[in-house]
Amino acid sequence: MAILMFIARKHDLISQQYKYQARLQEITRKISDMQQYAANIADGSVSMYDMMNTPSSMFGRTMMYMSYSHNMAVQNSQMNFMQMQPMIAQQIMQMDPNSQMMYQQWIQQSLYKQERERMAKIEAKLLNQQEKEMMQEKTKIEAQLKMIEQELESVKQAEEAGIKAFAPKYTA
Repeated sequence: MAILMFIARKHDLISQQYKYQARLQEITRKISDMQQYAANIADGSVSMYDMMNTPSSMFGRTMMYMSYSHNMAVQNSQMNFMQMQPMIAQQIMQMDPNSQMMYQQWIQQSLYKQERERMAKIEAKLLNQQEKEMMQEKTKIEAQLKMIEQELESVKQAEEAGIKAFAPKYTA
């Protein structure tokens, strides 16, 4: 009877071990995908090359980031530009119309670029937090796997001892 309990426990532990190993592999892949995504958006924009190198699991997030960061950068840069308008008007008073237009475009582009970089920093903070949470879960799973392996070894030894105890002993 005790042998059957050890066999059942051994199979239960092996099943748990497989589940934890699968989850560990999933987390490792997600972390890797997030790191690749973070590298792709690090400069605040997403190029065609970045899109081609984006892991498929992060493609939707990349598309959402592109749209969100662009829209927010346009909105915030326009708002900042409007607030700067009185100061800009004083600066360009002595310039010819062509120079005035070029200067204003340069300011708008610079403000847009700053906002895109700000959006990338916000996304990076979010990614860092998610990565920390995944790393904590990964550490817990690795600890669980070690405990399972130790218990599995103990169960195997107990099972072998039980089998030896019930083995017939022949004497001559």
